[in-house]
Amino acid sequence: MAKGPRDAQIDLNKATAEELEAIEGIDGERARLIIEHRSERGTFRSWADVLSVPGIDGVLLGKLQEGSSLGAAARSPAAGAGAAARGGAETASGAATAPRAAGEGEIGDMTALEQIIGLILLDMAAAEAYRVAIGACKTPEIRRQLEAFRGDHERHARELSDALGASLPEQRDERGQCIQRYTELSAREDRTALVAMRGNEELTNDAYASALASDLPDDVRRMVEANWQDERRHIRWINEEIRTRGWELPEVPSTLAEAA
Repeated sequence: MAKGPRDAQIDLNKATAEELEAIEGIDGERARLIIEHRSERGTFRSWADVLSVPGIDGVLLGKLQEGSSLGAAARSPAAGAGAAARGGAETASGAATAPRAAGEGEIGDMTALEQIIGLILLDMAAAEAYRVAIGACKTPEIRRQLEAFRGDHERHARELSDALGASLPEQRDERGQCIQRYTELSAREDRTALVAMRGNEELTNDAYASALASDLPDDVRRMVEANWQDERRHIRWINEEIRTRGWELPEVPSTLAEAA
């Protein structure tokens, strides 16, 4: 079936299964899940809400944003704070914005909006990875610290979702699933759990630093900066713990590396 262009103005809140399947990346099963979710929970009022549909990850969300709009729901007062709509919430100049609560400004950069949604998904994935790592650890003080870090990631995801006026997605995206699988395969005891979480924190630190380069409202920027400070604290503790316990793997001598 030929895929429909963006100017077809498919309304995600009214589209039939056939219309949804005209959007690139949306097959019959995903179309069914979108309609089922819409019927059970009501109108999609923000793109972040669409992430709650099973099987919709960040990549497919982008396809939906390109191939459809949220129609009148994204423009109505009932959309509430954080109706992060691309189509139907545009300024006169055509720049996409995300309406939020009065006085809080707008997320006027679509790249920034996508990064915030990405941070929510990444924090959710990090929290799940910590759950796996904690299960592999035997040392009580390490377990307690990792539990605290997991709580930070869960709080970050909730706060960012609240800033968008959306509920947390019910499923991790593909990257989140990869992070969990990697942790399950690599975290076998205290040392390997901490090494896996170091990689986890490197991802989240980079993502938060990148988001801070975007066009963010002041209140969201303060939240992202505070969360980033938590992430930096996490990775400092993990690095120091690995170092003081002598768990850093020695570098391979250059002569042996060359021989290999």
